[in-house]
Amino acid sequence: MSKLFIVYRIDRTDGKAAAIRAEIRPLHRDYMMRFGTRVRAGGPLLDPQGTPLGGMMIIEADNEDEVRRIVAEDPFEKAALSERIEIAEFRWQTNRPADLPLL
Repeated sequence: MSKLFIVYRIDRTDGKAAAIRAEIRPLHRDYMMRFGTRVRAGGPLLDPQGTPLGGMMIIEADNEDEVRRIVAEDPFEKAALSERIEIAEFRWQTNRPADLPLL
């Protein structure tokens, strides 16, 4: 049975993140689209000025190892965008989409 996982990424802080993000974003979007509805939600984390400082995704997968493989092959990560990545299993309770089973 598939599970949901949160992927929380914080960009590198050496001043190169904005350039990497701008250059690689089209490849990242194309890559993520390959997973269709398995990527339940995703987008950039923003600082108070609206500048991206990382990203968050909710990915449906059989296990955490599968999510780690997806993240490792993401063009953003191949370009070394993230300084930190955290992955945790997630149980959607509030405003749960109708297609998710109750646990």
